[in-house]
Amino acid sequence: MIARPNLRPGWFRRTAVIPALTIGLLAASSATVLAAVRPAGSAAARTAAAPALLGAGQVGSRLAVPWKKVGPGWELVQYSASTAAEPSKAGPHTLYLVDPEGGRYKLYSWAAKKIAPGLLAWSGDKTRALLGISSNELEQITLASGKTSIISLPASAQAIGYTRPDGTSLLAATVTGPYVKVARYTQQGVLERQLAKVRSNGAAVIESPDGTELVIATSAGLELVSNAGHVIRSLPVHGPAFGCYPNRYWNSGTVLAVCTPSSARPRLWLVPLSGRAPSALTPPRTSGPDLGDIGGWKLGGGLYLQALGGCGAVFIARQHANGSISVVNVPGAPADDNHIISALGSRLLVQAETGCIGSNSLLWFNPATHAEQWLIRTPHTVQGVQAVIPYYSRENPNY
Repeated sequence: MIARPNLRPGWFRRTAVIPALTIGLLAASSATVLAAVRPAGSAAARTAAAPALLGAGQVGSRLAVPWKKVGPGWELVQYSASTAAEPSKAGPHTLYLVDPEGGRYKLYSWAAKKIAPGLLAWSGDKTRALLGISSNELEQITLASGKTSIISLPASAQAIGYTRPDGTSLLAATVTGPYVKVARYTQQGVLERQLAKVRSNGAAVIESPDGTELVIATSAGLELVSNAGHVIRSLPVHGPAFGCYPNRYWNSGTVLAVCTPSSARPRLWLVPLSGRAPSALTPPRTSGPDLGDIGGWKLGGGLYLQALGGCGAVFIARQHANGSISVVNVPGAPADDNHIISALGSRLLVQAETGCIGSNSLLWFNPATHAEQWLIRTPHTVQGVQAVIPYYSRENPNY
């Protein structure tokens, strides 16, 4: 799982509380009483002993995390308390695990005087987070304990994230001139295997959910590569002057790709992994407000896009049957700079600019009904949400 910082392809910019102790005591006392009146092995006793989720706005410690319940609808979030307006005043950074109700579990924090590494990835087994100190220097956090370790990759390597499905190894890319090498490394930074060397405009890679295959950007389209290190087949996309990059798996047999033609306004293509001809998901954009499309999700009967707007902003659009679009506004996010992180059911997970430039919040948003569920509502003068990784995301937001 790879993080979703504030960035966009080509123009990429990387960028009342209930105490946990009280919750723990209440849960413990309830479990003790129930154990006295029911057999210890009964289903009712086991259910009573299971930790409850924190409610919206509540904050607990890592000790309160119900790890067995962590799954779809949970997110790993890096949050900054630094001020958003210039001159910025440094504040502490916190790594939270956010539950489906909007409860937050504090897993790790960095003092205001320290520069926090950037969240990159969450292992598929839910146990570890990977953060970037520099392109090849990484910090790994064991989430249940808060224990940290440093991983050093070769100087020219750029970390991509964990391997799938469980995150037992790391993926990294090395760019040398027009070529990109993709390789797998151990958690100690030792090379395990070079997987591919391709001619490409950038190091864009996604991995299949089971970890057996990778899709890599090339200057002629995409390439499907085995995790054993051999090329399965080329997946050409004709026409993009500035190449394509894989965005995410659309389904088990198709990848969503973002391709940029000579107009420099990217469009979306569905690329079959079988090698069959790709099909365009979005038409060429010739006028605003949509200046190109860099993401797409099909929810219910609608196709919703991550569209590029003016001045580097991004927004949510719905594409109609004739290819035209209409802007979908998030009512509680007046800045209209809304980054789609992922989707679940009928809702989009959105990192929304909600205050001064650089102040970001997090919410679930139903684009059909405009219903909102706010997970983190950041004060408008605070930077807030910096990076988000949904549980077992199939996104590739780094490119």
